[in-house]
Amino acid sequence: MLLALIALVPFLPLADGWRTDRVWYDGLAEKCTYEATRTIYGVERRYEAVAYTNKERVDPRTGVKTDAEDGIEVFKHHWSERVPTERYDYDFSTMTYTRVEDLAAWKLTAATQEDCGASFKEVWRDGGKLRWLESVYFPGAGRRDGKLDGDTVFFDALTLTLRGFDFDAKKDRECVLLPMQKDTHAVSFEPERRTIRFVGTSELELPVGRVRAHELALAKPDGTVEARYWFAADGNAPWLHALVRFEGAQGITYRLEKHERLAYWKR
Repeated sequence: MLLALIALVPFLPLADGWRTDRVWYDGLAEKCTYEATRTIYGVERRYEAVAYTNKERVDPRTGVKTDAEDGIEVFKHHWSERVPTERYDYDFSTMTYTRVEDLAAWKLTAATQEDCGASFKEVWRDGGKLRWLESVYFPGAGRRDGKLDGDTVFFDALTLTLRGFDFDAKKDRECVLLPMQKDTHAVSFEPERRTIRFVGTSELELPVGRVRAHELALAKPDGTVEARYWFAADGNAPWLHALVRFEGAQGITYRLEKHERLAYWKR
């Protein structure tokens, strides 16, 4: 009940302009390529992860891209990951729509596939609520659906929305978080309270080169750190506070290798 009573907009955009910069209207998309790891079968797997981010408008009725002027402006943030193992590859496709106006959650799709089966999770905005459904192939899972409070934040969108953290004020922010759905298994859809804490600013040596970055920690109520994020300290184009490093559960890590803008859908 406590979670349902909390009304927060934890990442209300600041006046630094990163989310409204004119570069988002250049007809291109931001493409970030990362050296990545993920633990599967108890072994650390090394691979390449790619995150695409661009602005587009979505139809408020169907929740898909539209060219109509009355569409809702969102950030589309899509992670494409293929993790090799000795037997076959694990594919993870995770996309979020985040409303540009206030960085509120709008839609989430998380699809996974490997040779044993495929799983799919979806969350979409329905008025003041968020509805969800999943189809997971593992025994004991199957098809489920339900509703969430409209102020729930997607863990899977934090690599975008935490760009809106007030890095100058350095104050803790509270949120109600939907756990990471980037998983072949069924994952809880019960929102959980989390605190985002500013850790500090430092120079990082990364595959892309030397980058000055702000570090944030995602902490559970008992103080345990669930994930760590590093965002480029530069909020101007082309960096716009892009994610440069990440460390989280299941041995997932990202270290920025390349940052560019391009029409990736063209050859």
